[in-house]
Amino acid sequence: MQQAFELLDAGGSLVARVVGQPDGTVAVEPDPYGLAGSWKRDGLALLIVDAAGATVARFVSQGLDGRGRRLFWGAVKVGPHWLEHCLRIGGRPSRRISLCTTSRNRLHHVRETLPQNISDNSDYPDLEFVLLDYNSSDGLGDWVQRNLGDEIASGRLRYYFTSEPTHFHATHSRNMSLRLASGDIVCVVDADNFTGRGFASYLAEQVEPDNVLIGCRLVGDEFMVAFDEGCVGRYALYKSTFLDVGGMDEAHVGWGYDDMDLFHRLRGRGYRCESIEPRYARCIPHDDVERSRELRYRELGREHVGGEGSVWVNKRRSDANIASGRLVLNEGRIGCGEVVRNFGEEKIILSSLPVLAA
Repeated sequence: MQQAFELLDAGGSLVARVVGQPDGTVAVEPDPYGLAGSWKRDGLALLIVDAAGATVARFVSQGLDGRGRRLFWGAVKVGPHWLEHCLRIGGRPSRRISLCTTSRNRLHHVRETLPQNISDNSDYPDLEFVLLDYNSSDGLGDWVQRNLGDEIASGRLRYYFTSEPTHFHATHSRNMSLRLASGDIVCVVDADNFTGRGFASYLAEQVEPDNVLIGCRLVGDEFMVAFDEGCVGRYALYKSTFLDVGGMDEAHVGWGYDDMDLFHRLRGRGYRCESIEPRYARCIPHDDVERSRELRYRELGREHVGGEGSVWVNKRRSDANIASGRLVLNEGRIGCGEVVRNFGEEKIILSSLPVLAA
């Protein structure tokens, strides 16, 4: 009888899919540690041995995870060392995931984060990276063609360019990138964000149709944005969930509170918000000059009540909408506009969607 497992590292990230074949052999995909071999029992322990008969993995105890799935705890041999890992029986079919990044003149960040993020999520099979070039003038497209052509050819990366924006509009750009995504689960990853190793596998395990993973901390029911390490704007959810609230509020034209507004509206629609584990929340630090450089309204309003586009104006708009029960916004105009995919491969026009009930 064939038995399928998932091999997880000590942090819970998926490393490989392990299949015990009826003839006693073990198939591993991918196989970074050289585990392919045969099953062997040693008392209560379950071993994997290589072709020479040497033990390369040993699992000695078992139990259940938080969702009632059986786990076998032990270790695998990585070079001269034994590292803690576990086997989990079965595992649900992988869901397609899209990690979405928008950039307007942030090449200096993208060239650090994107290659690393692609590498750190190589374990997850059904994954795409969506990079939306929001009319950059810093050579982003040229850099992508020179350095990430293989990723585009494989379909792992999809590059989109729009020539329409004159300034960075955070909510419109994110709405556009998530609409372009083909994944069941979509996740905003800002240009300065690192995902960490195994992030996509983590999302596949944690994101459900009724919940949202967010980058800020939760204390009780309160969203805490202080000391957020620059990842408050990270969020992951089903694409259908995102569209259920009309996306991010495109009336927010400056900086700040657009993410919090989205989280409050999602909660108002009955979705659960849960914090992303801190090990996946890391970014390149930078100052407010960097944040505001491409905005139409550059007064962020951190220290006082600012004018048009400031965080305080955005918060007041959000509070008024929620108080009046307006949880579904944009009236179907979610990330509309014209983009070109993969340097001329296809021109796409994103038009209005049907208006959902509030």
